[in-house]
Amino acid sequence: MPPELSSLLAKAQLKEPLSNWCRGDFQRGSTNTFVVAVPHPSGGGKYLVLGLTESAVELASYTGDADLACYSPDEAKALNQSIVASETIHGGISPSLSTTVVCGFVDNTSAVCWQYSPVARAFVKVGEWIT
Repeated sequence: MPPELSSLLAKAQLKEPLSNWCRGDFQRGSTNTFVVAVPHPSGGGKYLVLGLTESAVELASYTGDADLACYSPDEAKALNQSIVASETIHGGISPSLSTTVVCGFVDNTSAVCWQYSPVARAFVKVGEWIT
């Protein structure tokens, strides 16, 4: 775990072990932002963004195991082509901004993708798929 992430976890007072994490570029010049999967002891958990604001920003809750990834817009477009070409996966991703695309499974078969919109100062949904 990078020291920057450890510092952000301490600042957010998150002591739970992480299931997964990835680094995101959500604002110009911002390299110390991360998306983390924080599991609940009873199952499932939350996807949180750290380093974007003073406190953690919740993207979504998930059930089951965390499955989280960060993609550049070009990587997300390539993933979209794979999804569209698949006979067993239904959905797609349409990144519309230059920021990192975050995708996470919210249950065992459904994934959702978001991008941060600096203009709206919020994460916007840019795709989803079902396996």
